[in-house]
Amino acid sequence: MSWKSVGIGAGIGAMFGGPIGALVGAGIGSWFSSSRNDHIHQAEARQLFVFSALFGMLAKIAKADGVVSDQEAMAIKGFMNQIGLDDNAKQMVGMIFSRARDDSSSIYDYATQFAEIYDDNKDMRIIAYRILFEISASDGELHAEEEKILRNIIEPLGLDQSMYNLFEEEFFGKPHSLHEHYELLDCTADSTDTEVKRAYRAKCIEYHPDKIMSKGLPDAFVVFADEQMKLITCAYDEIKKTRPSLA
Repeated sequence: MSWKSVGIGAGIGAMFGGPIGALVGAGIGSWFSSSRNDHIHQAEARQLFVFSALFGMLAKIAKADGVVSDQEAMAIKGFMNQIGLDDNAKQMVGMIFSRARDDSSSIYDYATQFAEIYDDNKDMRIIAYRILFEISASDGELHAEEEKILRNIIEPLGLDQSMYNLFEEEFFGKPHSLHEHYELLDCTADSTDTEVKRAYRAKCIEYHPDKIMSKGLPDAFVVFADEQMKLITCAYDEIKKTRPSLA
């Protein structure tokens, strides 16, 4: 991915608004040369917003426990490579990371704005939370401040509290409960077989690679969607074990 054609500055920050707009507008424009275009395409704007929000939140988590471990640093660099950032984009998100680490906004301010933009897309909010959790857990443990943030950020992201348990169980090898399986499908034990099937099919559509890319996100985000889809398929399989009529 390259943002070489993107003109960034106060105008783009104003377009985003809120703390994420301030993060992008506060000097990021000076990083781009005047020879670049003075506009930003819609797809590029979505990508820039998502990455600004994610790296802003990652910076706040990194700052929370006072030190970025070698494993966390490697995980963040690995994340940059995984989502296909070129050298120019890496420099820019590095600048965003540094600014976010020291600005006056909280991680919850970023999360709230992200949730407002993706109010109609719960799955995108889950993917963002998954990324935050995965990188925080990359050193094999959650420090007290990281755990506190990951628990508290669920509400501003507009997610259910069970999401913390789901990812804790996934990344640390603990079993999921039946309630959590239903939660992954946005169902309950009282849902009918038809409702459960419909919910599972809807998730398959939502996490399909074409659907992910239609949101203007990099192709590499398919990896995170695939990981989430594996969880959902596992949940559906476990639910089917308790509902013979679904088999």
